[in-house]
Amino acid sequence: MNLAMKYDPGNDQTVNEDDQRRTVRIRRSQLQKDHLAELDRPAIKMAETIDEHRQAFTLLHDSYLKLGYINAPRPHGMLYDHYTLLPETAVFVAKTYLTVISSLTMITDTPEFGLPMDAIYRPELDALRKHGRRLVEMSALVTPANLRWRNLFMYLARVAYWYANYLGIDDICIAVNPKHVRFYRNIFLFEQFGHERHFPKVDAPAVALHIDLHGFEARLKDTYSRVEFDADLYSYFERMAHTVGEIAPGLTLVQNRPRQNGRDPFVRNLDVIDYLLRHEPDLPARLRPAGRAFLAEQYPRLADRFAG
Repeated sequence: MNLAMKYDPGNDQTVNEDDQRRTVRIRRSQLQKDHLAELDRPAIKMAETIDEHRQAFTLLHDSYLKLGYINAPRPHGMLYDHYTLLPETAVFVAKTYLTVISSLTMITDTPEFGLPMDAIYRPELDALRKHGRRLVEMSALVTPANLRWRNLFMYLARVAYWYANYLGIDDICIAVNPKHVRFYRNIFLFEQFGHERHFPKVDAPAVALHIDLHGFEARLKDTYSRVEFDADLYSYFERMAHTVGEIAPGLTLVQNRPRQNGRDPFVRNLDVIDYLLRHEPDLPARLRPAGRAFLAEQYPRLADRFAG
């Protein structure tokens, strides 16, 4: 990383201008401030029930419709696709006692389906895969505009980072609008690995970014351990990576399940998969035979839904 340096004669030490700008931006945006006092029993968890998934996908649908990323409302008022059906897809939700108020989806790379970003960044992703790296894509981040000041994104990002480490992921990949690239690179230290391209799925430009988790802790420490605590994202993320429990005052991580044989034992609720298929009955028909066969094997009780 190219860092601009200057000499400060006032205190006889070298001051990193990027560190200063980063610190000021974090403080001004109040990324680490907790704004949860008025929320009823807030929590972060993986969506498990039909209602949690329904609320998360309704939030996404309404947000994308308003932004113009989809050109017409869906009859059922939800937005999801075949990646949602995969056994290791994790839909993280921030919720109050009964209401989902923010959501982020993590999709694990598979030979049968790949990642959504493959639509425009297949060569770049394959360059990572050829070294045997395990990839995930973070997508479908949504928070209603009236709740964004509560920093729910930071809590979701923190748990997603912990969970990616928990799964032994090598790279976290994202495709973001060019106007957000500087934020993700400067604050969260993502690295660009694909040039700007048009993403037909949302009819908008995108830039490919990723984090190599093997060196990420050291980069966080080198970048943030020298700054004051209220701008120290190293402590913020690394404490979560090694502990499970309260992740902010009054905000808890609800779900914690041990790994078995190197795989995540999180079992998708078959009622949820059935619910999604009932509302998108033609979804399996849009899949290649290998994809239908994979899902039929994963969900034998629903195998007839994936018949050719």
